[in-house]
Amino acid sequence: MGRNEIRLRRHRISSGRIAQHRNYGDIMARHERDQKIRRIARTFTYFVIILIVILMFYVVRVWERKQDKPKGTTAYVEESQGPSADSRQPTAISYGMLIN
Repeated sequence: MGRNEIRLRRHRISSGRIAQHRNYGDIMARHERDQKIRRIARTFTYFVIILIVILMFYVVRVWERKQDKPKGTTAYVEESQGPSADSRQPTAISYGMLIN
């Protein structure tokens, strides 16, 4: 068998090849539906990834703001022991850390 005969034999229409293309419309409809589902799934996945990144940014921002605030800072008043001790007027305000 020559090369051209093999090529013609390979492309010859048989009952099996006809059966493969018999429901071509159904196959294309299923393919379109699958493509639409993949597109929706891809869009949803990107949306979830972006949402997670935004939430992580927000959590880190809130956490940093909490770290910037000094915990347990209290103000207390010191009274002087000088000549105005009887009037009990505060003379200085100091800030100290409350240690547990």
